Amino acid sequence: MTTEKTRKTGRGLSWPVVLLIIVLVLLVIAGGVYVARAMGYEEKFLPGTSINGVDVSGLTVDGAEQALDDNLTNYTLTLVERENVTETITAEDISMALDLGDSVEQLLEAQNGWLWPLCALGQRSNEATLETAFVYDSDALSAAIAALTCLDSATAVQPTDAYISGYDSEAGGVVIQAETQGTLVDEDALTAAVVAAVDAMEAELDLDAAGCYVAPTVTSDDPDLVLEAETLNGYLGVTITYEMGEDTVVLDGSTLIDWLTYNGDGTATLDSDAVAAFVKNLASTYNTIFSNRTFTTTYGQTITVEGGDYGWWMDQNSEVEELTQQILDQESGTREPVWYSEAAVLGIGATGDYGDTYVEINLTAQHLYYYKDGALVVESDFVSGKNDATPTGTYGILYCERYATLNGENYSSPVSYWMPFYNGVGLHDASWRTSFGGTIYKTSGSHGCINLPIKVAKKIYENMSAGTAVIVYKLSGTESSSTTTQSNEDIASAIVDALEEITAEGEITSSNYNKMSKRIQWVEAAYDDLSSSAKKLVSNYDLLEDAVEALKEYDSTH
Repeated sequence: MTTEKTRKTGRGLSWPVVLLIIVLVLLVIAGGVYVARAMGYEEKFLPGTSINGVDVSGLTVDGAEQALDDNLTNYTLTLVERENVTETITAEDISMALDLGDSVEQLLEAQNGWLWPLCALGQRSNEATLETAFVYDSDALSAAIAALTCLDSATAVQPTDAYISGYDSEAGGVVIQAETQGTLVDEDALTAAVVAAVDAMEAELDLDAAGCYVAPTVTSDDPDLVLEAETLNGYLGVTITYEMGEDTVVLDGSTLIDWLTYNGDGTATLDSDAVAAFVKNLASTYNTIFSNRTFTTTYGQTITVEGGDYGWWMDQNSEVEELTQQILDQESGTREPVWYSEAAVLGIGATGDYGDTYVEINLTAQHLYYYKDGALVVESDFVSGKNDATPTGTYGILYCERYATLNGENYSSPVSYWMPFYNGVGLHDASWRTSFGGTIYKTSGSHGCINLPIKVAKKIYENMSAGTAVIVYKLSGTESSSTTTQSNEDIASAIVDALEEITAEGEITSSNYNKMSKRIQWVEAAYDDLSSSAKKLVSNYDLLEDAVEALKEYDSTH
C-alpha cells in the first residue's frame, strides 16, 4: 500500500499553514490600523459630528472652535414680513461672540473613538448643542430691533375689524366685509420672537407664523357678527310695493337699512319716526281730499271747483301701524294703503281723480248731468237749497238708501231714493214738488238737498254707487227761467210699485221693521201730496190701508 506525501512549499511548509499565517498577519495589520485610528480620534472629532449645526468632523478642538467662530461671524437672522418684505439682523449688528470655555474640549473627551468605523460608514452621527456657545450684546439687539422698518407705525397698515356693510343691492342685503390683517407689528411679541430666534441661531423668522402682528379684534366668522347680518337680512329681504294708480312706489332694503337698529340679541328695532315720515310723504303725494280741481263743464267752460271733501285721504296712523307690522313680519308683497276716503282714480292728482263717472250739478242753471263711464245717463232740472244752503265743491256719495225720512228743524220729509253726499245734503226725489229748475230755489228752495223728479231720482239711484263724485258749482251766464214739471202719474206709479213691494215683504218683523215703516211713511206722504184725480191712479190703495194697520198692530204689541 502506497501513501501520497503531503505537498510542501519550498521551505517545507504546507499551503494551509501559509494561508493561516497570511490571515493572522492581515488581522494584526487591521487591528493596528483600527487602534491607531481610534487613538487618533482622541485629538479630533469623529466623522458625522456637528456642534450647534456646524460640521466639525475630523477637526481638532481648535479647528472646531474656529469653524464655530466662522459660522458665528456669518450668522444672519432674516425676518420674513408681510407684503413680501424682508429685513435682517446680523452677528455684527449685535456683537455676537463665542463663549465656549472648555465645552468643545469636553465634547471631544466625551466621544468614543472606538466607534469611528460606524461613524465613517454613516451608521452613527453625533449632533451636539452647546447652549452657551456664544454671547451677544442685549442692548445692541434691542437697538437692532427698534431700528426695524416693520416697527414704524407711521408706515404700518393698521388692521381693521370685519364689519357689516351698508345695503348691497346685488346681494339684496348687508354683507360681512372681511377683516384686514394690516402690517402693524406687536413690538413685545416681535422682541420675544427675535430673541428666541437669535438664541437658537435660527436663520429665518416668519413674523406671521410667530404671531408678531397685531390682529383684528373681530373676524368675519365672529358669531355675533354673523347673527347680526342674518338678523338684518331677514328684514332687508322684504320688498313692499305700493301700486298708486300708474305710479309704483317700492319700499325695499335700500330704504329699510336706515330704519333698522340691531339690538345685539338677534332682534332689530324699526325706527317708528322713519316709518311715519315715509307714510306722511306718501300721503302728501297722493292725498287729494279738500283740493281745488280744474273741471271742464258740460257747457264747455273750464272752471276751478273749490272745496269739498272728495278725494284720496290716507289714514296715516293706521297705515304706519300696518306697514310696521308687515315689515316686522318680514312679509313682502303688494300693499294698498289704509284710506279714510277714496276717489275713482289714484295717482293723477286732484284734477281728474273723480274719473269719468260723476254727477255734475250747476247751481246757477239748476240743472244736473249724471255721467257713468263717460256716457250721459240722465240730465234734469232740480231745486237746490235756498240762500246758498247747497254747498259748492267736490264730494262723494256716502251711501245709497231706499226709503228714508229726512228730519231737520221744523221738517220731516220721507223720500224714496236717498243719496247723501255731505253733512245731511244729498240727492233725492221730491214727490211734493210739481216743478223743478228756473229760479224756484230762490223762493222755495230746499234745506240744501238737490230735489229731483222721482223718475230722475230712480234713474240715478239705479246707476249710482257709494263713492261716486258729485261736482257742485256755480257758472255765471247759465241762468235759466224755464222749468220742468213732474207728472202725478209718475208719482202715482211709484206709489203703486212701493205698495207692491210692501205686500211682497210679508209680515212686519223686528228685522224688517225700519224698512217697512219708512216705506209706509213715504207712501202715505206721497199719496197725500197727490191731487184728488191723481189719487185715483193708485189702484192698489187698499194695500196701503192694510200696511198701515199692520204697522199700528206691530207698534202696539212691541
